[in-house]
Amino acid sequence: MAAQTKIPEWVLQCLDQYGNCACGRNITKKMGKDKLLDELEALGYPCELEILSDQKEKNAYPKEATYILILKSHEILQDEEDED
Repeated sequence: MAAQTKIPEWVLQCLDQYGNCACGRNITKKMGKDKLLDELEALGYPCELEILSDQKEKNAYPKEATYILILKSHEILQDEEDED
């Protein structure tokens, strides 16, 4: 795990390598969306969280969904590359 956080090291490695990470429902639900994003930002990983689901569940954490963290800085770089 990352130093004194509940965020697994593999999540940070994935963000470093790819600029995004499918972190899963368990991590997101356990920490809570806001706390997860706050801790990542404190570690230097400002992210957005996308929850992709075909279900029309009203649950904040749908079981049949994909939870993707996307680095904000990577998103900006992607937009700039697309313009070239």
